[in-house]
Amino acid sequence: MFLTPPMQTKIICPQCHSEIPLEDVNVSTNIALCRLCGQTWSYAELIEDNPTDFDLMNPPKGAWYRERPPRGFEVGASTRSAVAFFLVPFMCVWSGGSLGGIYGSQLAKRHFSLGESLFGIPFILGTLLFGSIAVMSMCGKVCVTVEGDDGILFMGVGPIGWRRRFNWQKVTSIRRTESYNRRSLSQQITFEGEKRLNFGSNLKDDRLNFMLTALRKKWRESGHSPG
Repeated sequence: MFLTPPMQTKIICPQCHSEIPLEDVNVSTNIALCRLCGQTWSYAELIEDNPTDFDLMNPPKGAWYRERPPRGFEVGASTRSAVAFFLVPFMCVWSGGSLGGIYGSQLAKRHFSLGESLFGIPFILGTLLFGSIAVMSMCGKVCVTVEGDDGILFMGVGPIGWRRRFNWQKVTSIRRTESYNRRSLSQQITFEGEKRLNFGSNLKDDRLNFMLTALRKKWRESGHSPG
């Protein structure tokens, strides 16, 4: 991919925070050289990491950044979406009808049927799957918390959800990647390193962009270098 330097974008060295002049950028090889500290960087990542209007303390609606003294921070975003107006009524009708018809009738008759009960298992699994998606679209969140070297990725509702611990210092890159789900394509954030973590595919674009840029900024400030 050929890159053209944007005329209004400053290219900042993540290590010494000095400006890298455009004459020290080789777009054909995707390399930016900081002559002050002698480091080379990925030009494409520096451009995405340094938008001129980015402000950690001014997130879009539904996203947040919080300091956690003495050496911590939290970056997160809500997964609330208008799709909940469709999913919640659908789940009530679909789950109520299918499960009520299969198991409700057995309870009413006080007669257990092994065949009917086994037939209803896919509907139970579907209810759990789509139910979790519906709940996340109403009041879920994605959150990355870092305290020193200790990091936690959380996806869920309130205190209930999926947690994965990771070592912040062993994260080797933070990238935007693509997620394929049921023939649909969405953007997500990927941590590479000791563990590969993917998250954020259910976030709105502005919230995803804020989380990605904020996490990369804090990652650079903690002494990491772009790959």
